[in-house]
Amino acid sequence: MNRILLGNLISFLASLALTAGCLMKDPKKVYGMQVTENLILVVSSACFGSWSGISTLLVSTVRNVLLVKGRFDKRMMYLFIVLVTACGIAVNNKGLIGLLPVLSTVILTICNYYAREILAIKWSLFVNIMLWAVYFFAIWDVISGVTQVVIAVITLASIFQVKQRRTLHEQLYEGSD
Repeated sequence: MNRILLGNLISFLASLALTAGCLMKDPKKVYGMQVTENLILVVSSACFGSWSGISTLLVSTVRNVLLVKGRFDKRMMYLFIVLVTACGIAVNNKGLIGLLPVLSTVILTICNYYAREILAIKWSLFVNIMLWAVYFFAIWDVISGVTQVVIAVITLASIFQVKQRRTLHEQLYEGSD
């Protein structure tokens, strides 16, 4: 029981880092905050005995560092997909639920390569957040699960703001003809 409480406390700190990242507008800063979040979640995942979570978070951390440094290319995308899948499956001790971090990370890795604009990045984060939310609830990381749902709502609001600004810009642009 103490491990669950400690894990939830540590996960809350990680969720604060994720919240900050979801509100940022610069893609490099978004990925930088994900690095921070992932490293904190590695510690909380150890409290929950989630080895697939730990392995995918560590691989994701390296991927995000490469993204921030502009060194993430198509070859790296394939390498990280193979790494996260192989490592996550090899150490999975949570059954089908243990595959959610793997699936989430593979999806986000693909999006990290193809998504260049902030709206696409935010949508990929939203999908990632929701898959992790299901996983967190399943391993009793209640605080992180609830926080993920709240962050998903915040991310949707942020997506709506970006879309609204674009629509307004398009209307103004079209009106100037």
